[in-house]
Formats: sequence, C-alpha cells, structure tokens
Amino acid sequence: MHLSFQVLTLLWFIQPKTICGAAISNQSGQLVRREEYIDGTGYTTQNIPAINVPLNSNASNEHAWRDASRVYLEVLIPHTSLVATGFSPGGGPRQTLNGGAFAGRVAGGGTRNEVYGTARYGSGYGQYTSSADGSVQYQPVLTLDVSGRGFPHGFPPLSFGNYSGGGEYHNVDRGDLPGVLAPHARPSIIIGSYDAPVYGLVFSSSNRTWVILADVATLETINVVLSLPVAQGGCNLFGLFPQPMVDGPTYGSWTRNETTNDGGVNGYSSTHPTDVAITQFAILPWNVLQFYRGSSVALASLEYENAFARNGNNNTDYWASTPLNTTGVDMNFLNCVNLTIAAAMPIVDPTLIVRSRLARGQIAGIVVGSIAGFLILLVVAGYFIQKRERRRREGK
Repeated sequence: MHLSFQVLTLLWFIQPKTICGAAISNQSGQLVRREEYIDGTGYTTQNIPAINVPLNSNASNEHAWRDASRVYLEVLIPHTSLVATGFSPGGGPRQTLNGGAFAGRVAGGGTRNEVYGTARYGSGYGQYTSSADGSVQYQPVLTLDVSGRGFPHGFPPLSFGNYSGGGEYHNVDRGDLPGVLAPHARPSIIIGSYDAPVYGLVFSSSNRTWVILADVATLETINVVLSLPVAQGGCNLFGLFPQPMVDGPTYGSWTRNETTNDGGVNGYSSTHPTDVAITQFAILPWNVLQFYRGSSVALASLEYENAFARNGNNNTDYWASTPLNTTGVDMNFLNCVNLTIAAAMPIVDPTLIVRSRLARGQIAGIVVGSIAGFLILLVVAGYFIQKRERRRREGK
C-alpha cells in the first residue's frame, strides 16, 4: 500500500485511490432526512459509499460527543441545501452554490475516503468521472493551486494569503463560510474576535506544540471526540478550547530568515501558555504536517518545517515533504489524533437536506403555480360575480 503521509511514517496518510462511489443552523429551515424529501436526484441511502481508508471511527456511535450545548451537530453549507455532520460517510448529490463569493462553484459529492491530503497546501482535491457502468470514480488532482476550486466536502480551503492561489478565500464574508459562529465555550485568555473564520486547537505533547486549524464548528466536534477516553474512541486529550486565530501577519513578521518569495505569505497567529510565559506564535503553510478535507483542516507543529513548501523552492510535488523528527514523539498518541481528525470532522451528509432551501426549478414551479392559481381564482370569481349580477337584474 502506498503511504502518502511521508512526514509521519507511522501514521496512515493514504494516497486517494480510484473508488466508487456561516451559518451553523437555519432556524427558518426544516432539516429532514433526504429519503423523506423528493428532490429529483433519485439518491437513496443505499448509495452511501463504503469507507476504505483508516479512521478512528470508534466514537461514531457514542452519545458522549453528541451534546448540542458543546457541538454544532449540523453545519449548513451556505447557498445550498447541503448539511455537514461529524462522522458522515459523505457522497450524495452535488449542488451548485447559488450566491455569495463562490457562486457557481460545485459543493458536495466527496466521501470520507478522500479526506486525507498531504503535507502540501492545496492537496485533498479530486475529480469525479462516471464510467460506462454508471459508477463514479475519484482521482486526486495533483496540482496545488487552490484558486477556482469547488468544495467536494462542503468547505473552502484555509487561506495563507496569496500562497498557492489562496487569496480568494481571504477576507470572505462570514455568511459565505460554513462553520463560522461563536464557540460554545470560550477560554479565559484569548486574542482575536469570536467570529474569526479560522480557529485553532493548541496542545502540547512530547515537548512539542501542536495546532489543529479549521472553522470553529469543525474544531468543536474534533475537540469533543479527542477528549473522550481511548475506549470510547477518543485520545484522552481533554481540557482544550478552540481559540480564534488572527490571520494577517506576513511571514516576515515572524522570522529574520525571510526570503523575497516568502514575504507575502500570511500566517495564523494566537497565543499559547508555556511553563515560563504566554507566548505568541504563527502557523505558516510549511508548519503543517497534514492537510485534510480539501485543505480546509490542518494539523501543524511549531517545531516542524516542510522545506518543500517554501515558495523559494518552487516545488510543486504533491507528495513532497520533509520527514518529521520523531525522536521523543509519542507516535501512538499522534496517530490517534490524526485518525480521529479524519473520522470526526464534518463533511456533507448525504442523508440530510434543508427543505426550505429550494432549488431554482422548485422556486420557478412555485411561482408559475401561484400565478396559475391566481388566474383561476380570478376566472371563478368573475363567473360568480356575473351570475349574481344576472340574478339581480332578473329579480327587478
């Protein structure tokens, strides 16, 4: 089996194979099971794909993490009727975004088989094609430029400024981003605003600092599952709070080793308490060990640097990464974190749909039907008015 996660040789970073197969909630919409909603797609739960990549899904049936006071259980994908949930297998019909900054792009269709990218920003995307037998195949796209991409799992990629085409995902209206809301629990020491598009889950292990980057709804789900005991599908990583990340300082603000090519790269910064003081840090694309879900989720380490990801290297190899120095690292724990992120993070749920978000054809049908009904009422009303007038005249 070809291992695509070359940074952590003991972790499963699987090369995607050919397979078949800002709002969190809308108070005015009705969330229903797709099989109870006829939308013309012909999709049924029998089409849910089999998952064939390694995941820590042991918590999928645990009620311990399904606490609505701690986790947004359903994440709506703006400008569609799609819904994302934790542990969803993914798949199902795709939809075109009907508004916002990404209008015209396609969302949905991706399965959990494709959530693993590599250590390179821009990884984790693919193309879907149909075979003669009607099955659907997925092939990874090996280019790393994220500009103009669709969102197969429902979520746009992180943005490190203009790095690798990510500028169009920077400073996007919050209403166009899924998973953006104030967190359920707020830490006491924090910088940044609560409506930040990207949050971080920061923790220390093996004398290293690790950071998971994603939208807050995704991080809350991951965090709750990570906090469970291993026997319940977690990693015994408890006591953490997602904190907003400040996106803005360029690479040159954080190091004297700035190169011309790296100078315009943005980092996600925040603070982290140590034994000595509260320190400020920034995560840059070369600090990431693993991207997931179309580069919308990242696992990074402050002590790690992927030399291949530096702009100055001009390296576009999808799989290229500097090996992680694993000396002293608890690989069982890190493996648990990796597999749990991949299993728990929300992706589009093929069994759910928001009824109130009607397709254009449905809206057109309602409009035409309403006009036709109004005209019929006018004809009927006119008939009775004329009939009454005739009777009145005949009675004189």
